[in-house]
Amino acid sequence: GSLGAFYFGYETTLADPVRVGVIGTGDEGSVLVGAINPNYIQVKAIADIRPYNQWRAFHGDVDSPVAEKVRGGLMKIYGWNSEHEAHKHVKVYGPWQDLIKNAKADGLEAVIIALPLHLHAPVAICAMKAGLHILTEKLMGHSVAECKEMARVADATGLHLATGHQR
Repeated sequence: GSLGAFYFGYETTLADPVRVGVIGTGDEGSVLVGAINPNYIQVKAIADIRPYNQWRAFHGDVDSPVAEKVRGGLMKIYGWNSEHEAHKHVKVYGPWQDLIKNAKADGLEAVIIALPLHLHAPVAICAMKAGLHILTEKLMGHSVAECKEMARVADATGLHLATGHQR
């Protein structure tokens, strides 16, 4: 746990960490994965249309010791010894729509969105309409109008919409 967690009265671990899906596991998505504290967050699914990004989400940036410090991968974070073992815990989807469509069956409570900016609003709105809380990378949306619509949907659904860096 971190001192910040203690300051706000959190325990060192949660009995039931928040179950999330990560949508977009490219450069920034892999950084967000690398910043996950497994005491608080359990990644249950990822979505990326690029096979290399899917692989890197599990293994990290192994070709660069510098990059691997911030993109360590799910196997390192959760202590899984093989990709086979990791796949028992984390479902892998290509299109983001498939992750959201299966989110409730997969037990997800929230999604972390690390997609290109023009996709933040449509994906966040779709996910909130499916009952998922949202953490989207900055910037929140492509326009003020998109941001207002995201906020309206969050208000209407009673879900959390957070924007900014997870780390």
